[in-house]
Amino acid sequence: MKRRSKAISVFNITYAVVLVAYLIYACFLGTDIEDKISINTNNWSDGWITESGSPVSSKRIKAYVGDEIVITKKLPVNIKRDDSLCFMSHNANLVVTIGGETVYRLDSRENLTGYGYADMKHDISLKEDDSGKEVEIYLSSSFKKKGTGYIEKIYLGNSSDYTHYLTKSKMFPSVLSSMIVFFGILMVCVYLVLPKNTDYPYNIFAFGLSVILMGYWCLVSTGYLQLITGNVIGYRVINYLMLQFAAYPVICFGTSFLVKKNKIYQQIGFVVWFLIILLLAILRFVFGVDMHNLMNILYASYVSTFAYLILIFIIDIKYCNANNIKKDRKMFSIGSCCVIGGALTDIILYLGNGDFLPRNGTFIRLGLICFIFTMLTQFLYWWTDERKTMQINDFINKILKYAVSSDDPEDNINKMLEFIGQELKVDRTYIFEETGEGDFVNTYEWHAEGCESKTEVFDKIPIKSHVIRIFEDVDRQGRAGILRVEDCKEDNPQLYELLKSVGINNTIAGALNINGEYKGVCGVDNVSYEDNMEDVSKIINVLSYFFGQLILQRDNNRKLIGYGYNDLMTDVGNRRAFERFEDEELDKDGTYGYVMCDINGLKAVNDNQGHEAGDALIKGVCHSLVDTFGKMNVFRMGGDEFVVVSHVKSEGELEAKVNLAKKFIEMEKRSASIGYVFCENGSIPYEEVKVEADKRMYQEKQLYYSGRNERRKRD
Repeated sequence: MKRRSKAISVFNITYAVVLVAYLIYACFLGTDIEDKISINTNNWSDGWITESGSPVSSKRIKAYVGDEIVITKKLPVNIKRDDSLCFMSHNANLVVTIGGETVYRLDSRENLTGYGYADMKHDISLKEDDSGKEVEIYLSSSFKKKGTGYIEKIYLGNSSDYTHYLTKSKMFPSVLSSMIVFFGILMVCVYLVLPKNTDYPYNIFAFGLSVILMGYWCLVSTGYLQLITGNVIGYRVINYLMLQFAAYPVICFGTSFLVKKNKIYQQIGFVVWFLIILLLAILRFVFGVDMHNLMNILYASYVSTFAYLILIFIIDIKYCNANNIKKDRKMFSIGSCCVIGGALTDIILYLGNGDFLPRNGTFIRLGLICFIFTMLTQFLYWWTDERKTMQINDFINKILKYAVSSDDPEDNINKMLEFIGQELKVDRTYIFEETGEGDFVNTYEWHAEGCESKTEVFDKIPIKSHVIRIFEDVDRQGRAGILRVEDCKEDNPQLYELLKSVGINNTIAGALNINGEYKGVCGVDNVSYEDNMEDVSKIINVLSYFFGQLILQRDNNRKLIGYGYNDLMTDVGNRRAFERFEDEELDKDGTYGYVMCDINGLKAVNDNQGHEAGDALIKGVCHSLVDTFGKMNVFRMGGDEFVVVSHVKSEGELEAKVNLAKKFIEMEKRSASIGYVFCENGSIPYEEVKVEADKRMYQEKQLYYSGRNERRKRD
């Protein structure tokens, strides 16, 4: 095992040395940096003719090996002092004459890849006395054996306009490529600052290096760097070999996802990579083969790298299946599919167009960005979990004994809140639960000695529109949010005054995520020291899970008891449940809305269409009420009658909800009579509320039936 580890180190060092040497040569030694030249937007590609007088293609003028194309065209008679003749060339030798005088020459010289140089921009300054003179361009391929050279995008005018045109056309793929490089550098930096003995979710350094190399290749392949630097030959070298250098770190990155680690996989990857580089070097420098003619070998090396990774993943999956081991490769699989899909899309577009247009390669870049984000997401999940584990294990171990101290989950919740409050030395701990109407109710609270309870205060203020703003940083995945009250003094003065009035300076809240649904928040008020806030946030983040489980246990216990309190047909509370709600839960001195609903025409439906249709009518009306007021607030009193108690803050809010319920009922071609009463702070005795709501419901029902009778008389 030690020998293998030492061999891997040697391989890594060798790879790094070769990569650095290659980059130094490509960027600093193999260069033909030209002056920064420009391009205009006045198309001058049409009207060119050959020596025989034949017109040539205005899109692209090609010359094959051994051929020399001469094209001519007369300059306009109004040449200005700042005009230039601008065009792009690709692997072509050039001579440009104006009025028989040679003004520009380009003879491609041999470089690391051969005689090609890919795309190059040209800017030939014109003088006013060049007006009307004949321009001749002598064009031949720069390759010695096989390959095509061409010129395109011929323009006449201001050179800076031409530069703007070219850079704009390359901007989108260049930005995507730069993003890829940035994220690669970011991951390498993360690796360098993290402890080396950390058990990472994957090989972060190999991932970052792979992304940098592939992103840099993507950036070079756009031609943007060549355009702004003039370093055509250096980037030609990078364009041909950068992906090949990315193969080894890609293999190192891929093997880090294996369950059964085997260093032989990485060793084989290095050997294959080194042999391919050696083969290319021999063919290029011993046999003199132009790299342009070795593309099939390069393509085969890319395919073999992916095939090799697929093979070792298949082996590892079989190993996991045989040993009943579960390995989550979801993010890796999604990202890989994005890359493969992007590559295939670009290949199809390339084959369809026949040319590598600027837009070619866009989808592989998008695929790489998707892959990077999936890997970053996986890393962030790991990082968050690691930090939580390190910082809150002790606290969790202490709190667990309270979570299971008794069979009563509500008693356990209260004990946990008390323990948290005392340990963290805060003024108050609390739980808000969603009512089913989009609002929140303060269901549990502990407060320190000398501090007042806030439960009654929060029951009398608009929780949904104000206090819920406290929890804006709490998402549905359970991230704890910190609110410093002074921070909202200018942005939300109403919230600021509200919290200050009840003595809250800061609050930290975590989401109660129960079975994937956002059901409320738990948190603490007035953490003593600013430095403690982040730590408390992490603690609340984890404890919110335990609170969620205890609430789920509480609800399950209630559900078991509640089978005798549920209406079997509609799955809402029955009359017995409503009576218990009146006695134990309803604050008759508080603010609420009382609604009575009676279905119209149920008997006629039962008589004429059958009881199944009548049952469907009852369920439909009930469904409309539940959608409006929430399941826990709707009760079926029997037959065609329902009661709803809504936790609203104003009569206007209650009226709006009633109208919405009526709208839902009418949309389903049904009818119901509804009477409602709004009671603020117990201003109306509860029995009078019930009588008045019942009275208003029957008044509406009388209007309904009198209206039907009138219609029958008219009919």
